[in-house]
Amino acid sequence: MKSSSVLSAACLMALVVGCSSSSGPAVAPADGEVLYMGKPVAGASVIFVPEKGAVALGTTDTNGKFRLATGTFRGGLIGAHKVAISVSAPGPDSAGGALPPPPKTPAEQEAYMKKLNELQQMSTTPVAAAPKPVSPIPEKYAKTETSGLSYTIKPGNDNHFKIELQ
Repeated sequence: MKSSSVLSAACLMALVVGCSSSSGPAVAPADGEVLYMGKPVAGASVIFVPEKGAVALGTTDTNGKFRLATGTFRGGLIGAHKVAISVSAPGPDSAGGALPPPPKTPAEQEAYMKKLNELQQMSTTPVAAAPKPVSPIPEKYAKTETSGLSYTIKPGNDNHFKIELQ
């Protein structure tokens, strides 16, 4: 009974992380804090995007602290990542734009990624009638291509990232 649970968990990890090798990807715990002009940023979505493999996601608490998760696993893939940080600004339609909590199951991860893609599409679609809410942090941080943020997750437990936005 125990071995079937362990095997199921191992198969789930391979499915969620999307690995193709039998040894699986290396994941390490990672957390941190996001500050803008020296103050904690609450409610920010933090996205670590590796060159290959699954993204790691986190959401900041009221103190700007976050923990990354890759699917159902705590942490992110070991290696270099480009990073994006976005905050849903208050506005008339902000309730529909917020990301759901970080995923815990493969189905939740799929829904989360779908919502993330929808939000990215919305951010590139001009809306003439409604004024665009202003983000409490500069918009350049919302995309990995423009954020200028990159961090490396290393093996072990010492992956704490202090992300100071200007």
